[in-house]
Amino acid sequence: MDFAFPPEVAQFREEFRRYLDNVVTPELMHELRSRDSLESTGPLARAFMRRLGEDGYLGIGWPKEYGGGGKNPLFTYIVRYELDYRGLPYPLLSISTVGPTLMRVGTEEQKREILPKILRAEITFAVGYTEPEAGTDLASLKTRAVREGDEYVINGQKIFTSLAQEADYIWLACRTDPEAPKHKGISIILVPTNAEGFSVKPLYLSTGGRTNITYYD
Repeated sequence: MDFAFPPEVAQFREEFRRYLDNVVTPELMHELRSRDSLESTGPLARAFMRRLGEDGYLGIGWPKEYGGGGKNPLFTYIVRYELDYRGLPYPLLSISTVGPTLMRVGTEEQKREILPKILRAEITFAVGYTEPEAGTDLASLKTRAVREGDEYVINGQKIFTSLAQEADYIWLACRTDPEAPKHKGISIILVPTNAEGFSVKPLYLSTGGRTNITYYD
């Protein structure tokens, strides 16, 4: 069995390595080493991810109809591997979770408004899954969203919501059908962090880093 990359992927890997050699600066690496990536994102890291977007690398594996490069998943793997190898930032949640989900089940308005911003690294998300009494067991979620007209009213609390203080949206898991079995009736809602009733409280760890508690009232 041949585990070598196909020629076009191997060529892309070399091209991307040369690209990183040219755009990664000592100042960027110093910024990355001087802060916890789960605590905050520095200005140079933000600029670097925007550069990746402008040059077509963030969405290289996205379908062309949504502004991506239309390449097979190996190209995305190369981008992620080379960035990880050098300790460089990558908007994993946006590119690998939020974007593909919106492509499949999002409204046309969401696709039109949010997907281009993801590809340009102009918008950020934080994961709102864990609760004080619900960790990896999402069936124990207590945060609820009740439909009122064309809106949802959300009540609950999340914990360990890293980077919520600088996110534009929370990718929030909440219970929308309290009558359904515990492992069902759970939905994902995009909550704008400027929404009324949303608040963030820092939670400092024993390591000195910061995560957050988020409230939805």
